[in-house]
Amino acid sequence: MEQLGQDFGYVLYQTALPSAGPVLLEVGSVRDRAQVFVDGQPIGVLERENHERAIAFTVPRADAVLSVLVENQGRVNYGSGVHDRKGLLGRALLDGTELTGWSSRPLPLTALDGLAFAETGAAPVGPTFHRGTVRIDEVADTFVHLPGWTKGNVWINGFHLGRYWSRGPQRSLYVPGPVLRPGANEITVLELHAAHGALTVELRETPDLGPTEE
Repeated sequence: MEQLGQDFGYVLYQTALPSAGPVLLEVGSVRDRAQVFVDGQPIGVLERENHERAIAFTVPRADAVLSVLVENQGRVNYGSGVHDRKGLLGRALLDGTELTGWSSRPLPLTALDGLAFAETGAAPVGPTFHRGTVRIDEVADTFVHLPGWTKGNVWINGFHLGRYWSRGPQRSLYVPGPVLRPGANEITVLELHAAHGALTVELRETPDLGPTEE
């Protein structure tokens, strides 16, 4: 990620797979979380915290496109791990043979101006941007809740609020009042997996920070 001039966000790696059939993909190191796709279909996830570096799947055809979306989840800022490089580190092997011909696309998500939205029926599976509006009469601090969503990022009026993850413990994000405006407010959600149920976002007066200890 650093070689692409990027500090935060995501990187999309892609290459063509040489032949069809069952394979084992091995990578040197994942920093920090990688979603794996073949021809756009999700295959699985590799996570640094679980020390996962290999995934088995079946290639449907020769020249199928392997896509690996890697998320930077934060940096180690102490001790020997302070030089915490992000992305896919080391070689990527397919059944023991190094994969070559990679393209690497930086996705810093510092601006959303280039996004094109379209009306869809069923919610897609896999990384997707969703957009909606909410009308507000009186601006105030609030908290955004995403019931049924899995993992991703939230923006309001182009301001990045942060990341959400259904596994918790925190299940809400703080929305400063100055981010909002009277009238229509645009909410953009990047869902990395899939949302379950209605695609709704709620603004509530109170946060949900997870269990507390007495």
